[in-house]
Amino acid sequence: MFNKLKSKKSPLSLNSVSNAIKNSSSSNISPDLNPKDLQIDNLIQYGLKDHSILAVAYDPVQSLLAISTSNNEIRVIGQSTVEVVFELNSSSPIIDLRFIKGIYLVAVSATSTITIFSLYSKQILTNYSPPGSISSVTSDPGLDWIVIGLTNGSFVFYDVDRLNLSPLRVDNLQKKVLPKEKLSPVLHIEWHPRDIGVLLLTYSHCAVLYSIASGDVKQVFIYNLPKGARGFDWALNVANSGKKKLFSSPKEVVSEVVESHFHPNGLHIVTVHADNSMVFWDANSGTLLEARSIYEINLHKPGAPVQAPQHFLPIQSVRWVCGSDPELTKLLICGGDSDHPDRVYILDFGLTLKYSMTSHDKQGDFYSKPQNGQKMMAINFYQNNTGKAEFLDKIVPLPQLGCPYFNGGHNPGYILLKSNLNNIYLSVFGELMINNDNTDLGKLLLPPTIAFVHPPVTYSKVELIKRIDWYGVQSSRISTGVKAKTELLLQGGAAINENIIRSIGHNDHYRKVLVTGNEGGIVRLLDITRGEVEEQEGLIQISLKETLVANRYEDLSISSVSCAFESRDLVVGLGNGNVVLCKFGKINPSRKPLSPDYSGCPVQHANENAKIINISERIRGTFADSSTFLPMNLMALDQPDEITSLKACGIGFCAVGYKSGRLVVCDIGRGPAIIYNMESIAKLVPTASAGCYATSMEFSIMEYAQEGYSSILLIVGTNEGGNLLYFKILPQANGGFEVMLADKTMKLNYRSSEDSCIKEIIPISSKGASTVPTLDVFNKLSQGILIPGYLILASDKDIRVLKPPKQKLAHKVIEEHCCSAGVVDIGAKGVILASVLRTGFIKLSNLPALADITDYKLSKDLVKSYDLNSISKSNVLRTGDLYVRTGESEFINLALSIKDPRRKNKDTTDLLFNENSVIPPKPSVSALQWAKGASTVISVPDLNALIGGPNRKPAKHPESQMAFNISPENNQTAGYGNTYGGVERSDDGRGYKEPVRKDGTTRNFGSTGFMKSLQTGVEQMEESLNGYANSMSETMNESLESQKRSMYSSAFKSKFGF
Repeated sequence: MFNKLKSKKSPLSLNSVSNAIKNSSSSNISPDLNPKDLQIDNLIQYGLKDHSILAVAYDPVQSLLAISTSNNEIRVIGQSTVEVVFELNSSSPIIDLRFIKGIYLVAVSATSTITIFSLYSKQILTNYSPPGSISSVTSDPGLDWIVIGLTNGSFVFYDVDRLNLSPLRVDNLQKKVLPKEKLSPVLHIEWHPRDIGVLLLTYSHCAVLYSIASGDVKQVFIYNLPKGARGFDWALNVANSGKKKLFSSPKEVVSEVVESHFHPNGLHIVTVHADNSMVFWDANSGTLLEARSIYEINLHKPGAPVQAPQHFLPIQSVRWVCGSDPELTKLLICGGDSDHPDRVYILDFGLTLKYSMTSHDKQGDFYSKPQNGQKMMAINFYQNNTGKAEFLDKIVPLPQLGCPYFNGGHNPGYILLKSNLNNIYLSVFGELMINNDNTDLGKLLLPPTIAFVHPPVTYSKVELIKRIDWYGVQSSRISTGVKAKTELLLQGGAAINENIIRSIGHNDHYRKVLVTGNEGGIVRLLDITRGEVEEQEGLIQISLKETLVANRYEDLSISSVSCAFESRDLVVGLGNGNVVLCKFGKINPSRKPLSPDYSGCPVQHANENAKIINISERIRGTFADSSTFLPMNLMALDQPDEITSLKACGIGFCAVGYKSGRLVVCDIGRGPAIIYNMESIAKLVPTASAGCYATSMEFSIMEYAQEGYSSILLIVGTNEGGNLLYFKILPQANGGFEVMLADKTMKLNYRSSEDSCIKEIIPISSKGASTVPTLDVFNKLSQGILIPGYLILASDKDIRVLKPPKQKLAHKVIEEHCCSAGVVDIGAKGVILASVLRTGFIKLSNLPALADITDYKLSKDLVKSYDLNSISKSNVLRTGDLYVRTGESEFINLALSIKDPRRKNKDTTDLLFNENSVIPPKPSVSALQWAKGASTVISVPDLNALIGGPNRKPAKHPESQMAFNISPENNQTAGYGNTYGGVERSDDGRGYKEPVRKDGTTRNFGSTGFMKSLQTGVEQMEESLNGYANSMSETMNESLESQKRSMYSSAFKSKFGF
C-alpha cells in the first residue's frame, strides 16, 4: 500500500495558545532532531475488515490457509505471524481459491478470470480468461490440471504447470444423454477420489460419470420421482416455485441437481437437488439406493407425502468426509433447514458396508439409517448488525494428518464454515471433540489475522511488556506442558527476520504484545515483536465462556482488557459491567456440574453495591490445562453498567470507571478487595453535570505538589471539558490501602464540549522516563524516593503538559481531531511526543514545550480506507511503533525510524513454500475393482500425455521443477502425511492404515456364526486377490508400455483430429 511517508506540513493550524515553559524551571527533554533524518515505514497489517471474507482454501500438506477478501486482496496465512498479502488491481472479487501441487495458488474471479500465483516467488505467474463464462472449477492437489466448467455446458482443461490451455475440450454431456433438455451449465465437478481418469460432472437434470481415458460417459444419474412417491408433491412444489398448476400435474417430476459428490471409496455417489433431497447411487451400475432429506427418508418410494415447510432454505453445501480409515465416513450438510440456519447436520454412516457382500436394498437402508446416528453441530453466530438474516453457505474441512485427498475431507480435526455475511466460524470436529462439545477452542492457537475475526474483536491494544515478565510467564507455561496441550491451527511457512526495520526507540528489554478481547469471552495475548523466531508459546489464550454465567450477549462481550504482567494480573471488563480478575497460575479444573448462576460462589469482599465473587470453582475449558491467566474472581455490580475506562497496574491495583459516573478501585494484589466505591465522580466536581464519567485513567508514582516525596497516584480524566481528578492511594496500619481524593482541575481543555474528553494520560519523569508504577519503585516508597514528573494529557482538540497537580507547562490546540498520542524514546537522547490525527497526519512535538518537529502525511489510500471511529483507538508505543486502527478488526503497524542509506529498499516477505513437505501418494482403486474391470487404471504421466496432447510445451519457470520434487511421482516410497504429522504407510502399500479385521476362528453356530465365517472367508479371498493383482500389475508394466503408447497415439488422432 505504501512503504515510506514523506515529511509534509499539516494544512490545518496547530497553534500553541499558551506556553509557560520559559517562566518555569523545567528543561527540554527532547533532543534536537533533523526531520530529514526521520522516516515512517509501513511494517505489517493485522486483521481483516468485518464481513469481508469471500473464499477460503486450505492446503494440508503445506499447512497454509488462503483467504480472499472484498478489498481485492488474497492473504496466505501460515503459523504464528506468517502472512503474505497479494494485492490485485482488478475490481472483480475472487470467489474461488485452490492450492495445487503445493506451490501454486489458483484464484477464480467473478468475471471468469483465472489468476495463478507462485507460493515460492510470491508473484503472479499468469492470468487467463477461458473461452466462455466459468460456472464451476475443480482440481486435484497432485495434478497439473484444473478442470473448468463453462456456462454452455462444456468443460476444458488448463495446465497450471505449463500455464496454457489444453487442446482437450468436452462438449455439453447433458445434451448428449438428454437431448430434449435445455442447455445446462456445468454446475459442479469433482475428481474421482481413487481414479484420476474419471470425473463426476453435475448438470441441471443429471449427474454424469465421465472417463477421460476412454472419452465416454460411464454412467448417468437421473432422479425421476413418479407420482405417488413420498417426495413427489414436495419436489413438484419446488420445481413450480410454490405455484400450483390449474390443470393436471405431470406423472413424474425431475428435481434439478445442484451438486454431486463421491463416497471416499468411489463406489457410491450422492446427488444434491433443488428440493433439498440427497440421492445416493451405486456409481458402477447407476442404481438408486436411497433418496432422503435431512429429516425424511425413502422419498423415492410410495408412501405418505412429505409436508412442505413454511419457509424454504436450500442446501448450501455438502461434504462427504472420512476418518483416518477412508471407509469411516460422514456426510456434512449446511442449509436445508430454515428454522436452524446456524447448524451443520451430520449423517454419521460409520464403517461402510462391504460393497461385494451387500445388496442394493441393504445399501439403501445403510444411507437412510446411519449406523452412528444423525447429529447436529450448532454454531454460535456473531453479533449481527447488518439487518440481514445469516446462514452457513460453505464447508471447508481442515484435515489433521496432511492428506489432501478425498476432496479435502480426510480425517478433519476442525471444520471451517463461511456464512452468507462473509463471516467464518471454526468448529472442533471428529476425534478432537470432547464430550461432543464443538465450541471449546481454548487449546487451538489461531494466527492473528484469523483471531481478529474469529470471533470478531471487540477490544484491541498493543502493550509494551518487559521481556523478563513475558518470558517468566512463558517459562511457567512451558513447564506445565503448554506445547503438548495446545495446537497451532496452521504450521506452514516461516517468518523472515532479515531487513527488519527497527523503530527509533527499539528496546530489546521489552516485548510488543497484542492484547485482544473478542466476542464470546476470549482474550488473546500475542507477541508480535518482529525480528525474532515466532514460537508456539508466544500466544496466550484465555476462554471465559465456559466459566462465566452467560444469558445475554453482553455477558461475554469484552469491552476492555488491562494487563499487569509484573504482578501477573489480567483484568477483563465485560459488556454487562462485570470485571473478571484473572491471576496467573495452574489449577485442576473441577468436574462438578455448574450452577446456572453465581449463587453458590462465595463473596470475597463487598463495598456498597459492588462485590467480588470467588469463581475459581467454576473454571472450565481446555485453556486451563496448563498454566495461564485463570478467572479467579468476578467483580459485579448490583445493576448492569457500561465500563468506560479500565486500568490495572503492576503493584496490584485496578480502577474501573462506568458510564453512570461510578468509580471503583480494587486492591487485587493483597485482597482482592474493593477499597473505593464512589457512586458518581460528578459529586467531586462542582461544575460537572450528572453525566460526568471517567474516560481515561492511569496510575503513577511521582512527586505530587512539591511535597518532597513520591506517592501512588490515580489520575482520572473525564468527558466534560477535561475535568481531571487526582487520587492518592495511601497505606493503612492493617496492611491495606485506602483511596483519598487529593485534588481536581476543572475545565482543563480548550473546548468544553463532550467530544473534548481526556483520552490519554501519560505520566513521565522530568527525565522523560515512564512513571507508571513498578514493584521496584513501589518497594522504595518507604525510603522517601523522589520522582519529579510531568503529566501529558491529550484530548480530541488539545494536548497539555502539566506539573501535578495544576502547574501548566505547555498547551497546544489542535483544530484537527487528535486520535491518539504517545511518548517515543529517542535512544538515550531523550523523548518526543507523537500524535495521530484524524486527517491522516502524524505529528511529532518536543517535550515539554510541545514545539513542532515535523508532520508526516499518510497515503491517500490508507486515509480513505480507515474508519473514523476506529482510528481513534490507535495507540503509540515508546519504541516508536504506531498501531493505526483502520477498522474494528484491522490495524497497520507503522514505525518511526532513522533513515539509513545502507538499508535495502526491497521488501522482505515471509516464506510460504516448504520444499520438504512432500505430497503423499494418491489412493488408488482396490485390486478387486481393478480385477472386475470396474476402472481403467491410468497413471499421472499417462493422464498428462492424454490431456496435454503430443505437443505439450516444457515448463519455463522454476516452480515446475519444485512441484515435481515434492510430487508423489518423485517420492514413490512416501506415505500419507508430511512433516506436519501423517499416517505412516502400511506394509501392504496402501496410503492409509488398513481397518482391523475380525478373526475367522469363531466357533459360533447358527446363521450368525455361519455368516461371520462366510464373510471372513470372502474377505480373505479378496485380500489374496488384492495381493495377486498388485504383484501381477508390477510384472506387466513393461509389456503394457508399448500398448499404452499406441493407445494414446490413437486417442490423440481421434480426439484432436490428427
